Amino acid sequence: MEQASYSFIYESTQDIIYPIYEDKDICPKVVETLGYDINLIVDKKLNQITTIYTLGQYPFDKIIFIGLGKSIEMTTAKMRDAFITVSQQIKQPASFDAKRATTDMIDIHKVTQLFVESYIYASYKEHVIGHDTKEIIEVNVIAQENVQADIEIGEAYGNGINYERTLADTPANLMTPKDIVKAAIQLAKEYNLELTILDNQKLQEMGAGGILAVNQGSDLPAYMLALKYNHGSNQPYKAVVGKGITFDSGGYNIKGNSFGMKYDMCGAASVLGIIKILADIKANVNVYGIIATTENLINGSAYKPQDVIITLSKKTVEIFSTDAEGRIILCDALTYAQQLGAHQIIDLATLTGACEVALADVYTGVFSNNDEYFHKFNQVLKDSDEKGWRLPLDNAYLDKIKSNSADFKNSIGRVGGASIAASFLQQFIEEDTKWIHLDIAGTADHGGKGATGVMIRSVVNMLKD
Repeated sequence: MEQASYSFIYESTQDIIYPIYEDKDICPKVVETLGYDINLIVDKKLNQITTIYTLGQYPFDKIIFIGLGKSIEMTTAKMRDAFITVSQQIKQPASFDAKRATTDMIDIHKVTQLFVESYIYASYKEHVIGHDTKEIIEVNVIAQENVQADIEIGEAYGNGINYERTLADTPANLMTPKDIVKAAIQLAKEYNLELTILDNQKLQEMGAGGILAVNQGSDLPAYMLALKYNHGSNQPYKAVVGKGITFDSGGYNIKGNSFGMKYDMCGAASVLGIIKILADIKANVNVYGIIATTENLINGSAYKPQDVIITLSKKTVEIFSTDAEGRIILCDALTYAQQLGAHQIIDLATLTGACEVALADVYTGVFSNNDEYFHKFNQVLKDSDEKGWRLPLDNAYLDKIKSNSADFKNSIGRVGGASIAASFLQQFIEEDTKWIHLDIAGTADHGGKGATGVMIRSVVNMLKD
């Protein structure tokens, strides 16, 4: 996507995308050229589409108006929704008239970023296996100011989020732990990043008993990956950690219905998308992208309820449920991130059905061990137009997972499941580490049909700040 070489719509040979507020008039020159007052027929209410054909009065076929409602009520969240709505109507190359969407609070640079990211996001279609992927229809941006840098930022976010969606939507037989490794290798080569790959042998040598226990039921090896994005001079390293269960059967505590479990690696896919965006925008920050990936399947060697495992931290865990495997691989990943020196960590995981029961597909569950760190992230969430809701961590939850044969159990069932899982993970966070846990179980996909890329924008904005 590029800035148009012209500054006015009459110079375009492509259809025009024209944002319009209820309290604004359509450009008088457009009304004059078309020969009638289209203000009378264009629906300017929020998210309403009106298509006006030019009938030869312009060198393009039509103007697609997208209503933005009242300008004083416009927010970036509403603007994103409107831009996604109109983007879904684009069937041939077009030009977006950016200045029409500006307000006193949202300038043309922000408008451009929002439109480009929203257009790319709306253009995404899950790949139908065995068929060619569809190219995104060309759209450029009309602006009197130089907005090319804003276009590139919007592209970085849109492409990074869609990259996660592409990985997550891929069927589990085509997106195994080995395929996640291949994706990480490709990303490292593209952006000249350092990549550490820890296979089963190396995981055994370092004592990562959590991820290895979950991996016992799979014929494919587990991996711990560390992508190193180094663009922050002497700044300390932060870390983003992702759960990468490429398919979750539940293990011996087998699920009654495992449809949608290919999305249990959305946390890992999100880490790759986040690192890609940071590299594309050349963020001045140092970040480790940590991924723990394996399948959770069943065979004669699979881990069992009441097994006791020794994690990378040397803390011991009694297995109450083999279907609470995400926290078992994450505890090793969180320990590894801290061993690398990270003391600001955000993890993303499709961790608990309990969080989805509590918050549905509307809010992501947010947990943090540090109020200041949470409040900063909460502001970033609002600025990024994403929804998160803080849920409690409490020692009372930890009391519920006491074990007679280990330091603690990995679960007690669904009651209080989201907070118990997060309180479990907190036991692997050192006192001087600021940590945020994002439970994206309800928000990472549309009920087993289509990844959303949720929280990627917010995490990028948090890391680069």
